[in-house]
Amino acid sequence: MRKIDVSKYEVVVAALDGQKNTDFYDMKESLSICLFHPNLQLNGRELLRRGKILDKIEQADGELMLEEAEYSKLKSAFEQIKGFGKNDLEMVSRVLNAERIEVKEKGA
Repeated sequence: MRKIDVSKYEVVVAALDGQKNTDFYDMKESLSICLFHPNLQLNGRELLRRGKILDKIEQADGELMLEEAEYSKLKSAFEQIKGFGKNDLEMVSRVLNAERIEVKEKGA
């Protein structure tokens, strides 16, 4: 099981007039975009499989818990997508360095 912090974080964004402003980076929205990114060239079956992961992302409150197979799909997307920028650094780090959590069965 993997745990990913999906809380928003601050980033600096350049405005059209050259001013720099701070804004909040929406981790959950960005994870969703990466999971279905066109560069991944997903077929219909894989698109449906990833829909279950999307449900978990949308329902996550602060922390996202993914089974290893689910995490593998998300990690693979982050290893294939090109074009990440400076403001994506924290998100990419949170995903690729996701903490492994040992889960015990109830009653065990």
